[in-house]
Amino acid sequence: MFRQVVAHRWSPRADAAARDGFRAAMESLRAVPELVALHHCDDAGHFAGNHDYVAVLDFPDFAAARRYVASPVHQAFVRDHAASAVDCRVVVQHDWAVGAVSGVHHVKLPVSDVARSVEWYGRAFGFARVWELREDGELRGAALRHPESGLQLALRRDPERAAALAGFDTLCLAVGTRSDLDAVLDRLDEWGVDHGSPFAGRGGDAVDVPDPDGHLVRLHTFC
Repeated sequence: MFRQVVAHRWSPRADAAARDGFRAAMESLRAVPELVALHHCDDAGHFAGNHDYVAVLDFPDFAAARRYVASPVHQAFVRDHAASAVDCRVVVQHDWAVGAVSGVHHVKLPVSDVARSVEWYGRAFGFARVWELREDGELRGAALRHPESGLQLALRRDPERAAALAGFDTLCLAVGTRSDLDAVLDRLDEWGVDHGSPFAGRGGDAVDVPDPDGHLVRLHTFC
């Protein structure tokens, strides 16, 4: 894998609209097929002198990164947004996980009703549908992506296996701290999503959230 980290500093001429346009255009870069992962956000503001915005981009290799640079989507991003919104930037590039496993590509869950589960995972945790599988005119599968973490979740209609996994914590999602977990639980309460009570996990706190088929989605803090 090839990673590029880019720290940006806003141009003094870039107003709020220009900055918002830059952020939206950064998100549009996901359309470039060579880009396999993208995380971007404003600086947290803890230290004076930091750059204003950071983007972390992952590619299969350096050749893919070069194709990304030449793509029309990236060229339009630079021409229409970065050139006017950004005053300067710092770039760091490095290879990682060469010849090794680089992460989890996706998790696939059997479900009894794909449409119901797509709606539930979107409402409960913010997953968005990016692809669906139809066979004989019937929705049989879907691919979901979490917009912030990039985690990919696949759902496949298989009522028998879905029933067999009821009550088992097949999927465990990470949250940072106990305050983050409490914030997620508050949102679940607001949206009418049932969940259990927090308990002490291994190195943090955890809570189980049953999905429509009774699979336990475990939320676990890092500390």
